[in-house]
Amino acid sequence: MMEKIKALGLMALVIIAVCISAKADAQDNEDILQVSLKSAIDRALKASEDLQISDNEIARSNSEFREERAEIFPHISGLATWSNNYEYPDIAATAATKEYSLDAGITIDQKLFTFGRIFNAISAARNEIDVSRWEKEAVTREIIYVTKLAYYKVCLTKQVFDIFQQSYERAQENKTILQGRSAGGRVSKYDNIKIAADIASRLPSVNTARANLNSALQTLKTAIGVDSKTIINITDSYISEYSILDKEALLTNLYQNQPTLKARKKSVAAAEDTIQEKRAEFFPEVSAFSTWNHKGLGDTYEVGSENLDGYGVAGLKVSLPIWEGGERKEELQQAMIGKDNARLRLKKTTENFLLVLENAITEYHEFIKTLDVNIEAVRLAQEAFKMSQDFFRTGRISVTDLNDAELLLTREKLNKEKTLFNINATLAKIEKLAATEAIGE
Repeated sequence: MMEKIKALGLMALVIIAVCISAKADAQDNEDILQVSLKSAIDRALKASEDLQISDNEIARSNSEFREERAEIFPHISGLATWSNNYEYPDIAATAATKEYSLDAGITIDQKLFTFGRIFNAISAARNEIDVSRWEKEAVTREIIYVTKLAYYKVCLTKQVFDIFQQSYERAQENKTILQGRSAGGRVSKYDNIKIAADIASRLPSVNTARANLNSALQTLKTAIGVDSKTIINITDSYISEYSILDKEALLTNLYQNQPTLKARKKSVAAAEDTIQEKRAEFFPEVSAFSTWNHKGLGDTYEVGSENLDGYGVAGLKVSLPIWEGGERKEELQQAMIGKDNARLRLKKTTENFLLVLENAITEYHEFIKTLDVNIEAVRLAQEAFKMSQDFFRTGRISVTDLNDAELLLTREKLNKEKTLFNINATLAKIEKLAATEAIGE
């Protein structure tokens, strides 16, 4: 009976210990931020100062548009002048002048015809709104691209760390095999020293890989706006399937949908509007005006309403610039240079994007071919290493041969991971340049 009670008590202690351990593990998991690729991008977009600046630039462009549009509405202004005529000559012309005077009134101005100056200024401002919006889209795609690179870099460094860690463990397995051989007979001192050296030589690579992983994690934290002390764990890996890309469709997408190119095209259109605006300034400007004034003279500073009378004036006004020292001519010349520069920037950006996109597509297809070779190389290296371990157990190969087989397996695994990173990084670049949705996800 006592044995059953002890057994039950021991079982209860074990259950309690398991529950406490499970609770502790759950608490630890709650403290780790799980980050998928999508959530990383969402966080990066929310945390980006560049995106906030882009929003401000859109707001500024809208404000400038409303400023230009205000020219088509009537302008109403008021003016009041109070004067103290404390000294004036005693002549016939000033016989009616008194010591104080007051003049107050309202003027309404309405531009009627400006030869397209206002219209083109409004059009230029409207195009600048589109420029700022497309630039925001370009910034958004750049943030997504940078975030994906940071995320994939964590994937790469994590896998590299695991590969070097596994290499270290395989070297330990080799030592165990050697110890098994020692139990069956004499093993040379050289073999023991050599295998100990092989194990020690792998530790720096493990430590370097761990440092690179920590650095990549910190870079990703900065990109997504997470505190550096927060522990994060990525939940996604590389894209699983890779297909041949339609080069012509991607190039067409570049020409039609690339936000940076759209912004450049709108800049050219805005520059043309500015040229038309500056040309219109050489022509007359016709406007209507109406003024109502209440003015008069008085012997006291209050003047007095009985001394004030109303005056109304209405009419048309034509203003024509005749000579301003060449100012308008130079402004027109600057606007023409601005358009030429905008056109050249569009041409240069298009050529650069086209070259980079074509190269990226070519590299992507070559990386896919390389990946197939890498996968086969890893499989063969894995088989060769297993055979080498079997041969080493029976003494048919040396420690050096076994170590070479293990290093070959490690190298081929690293090559495969680098190729996977290159494929995914290149796809992210293609998505940014061709302004497409995520490819293969």
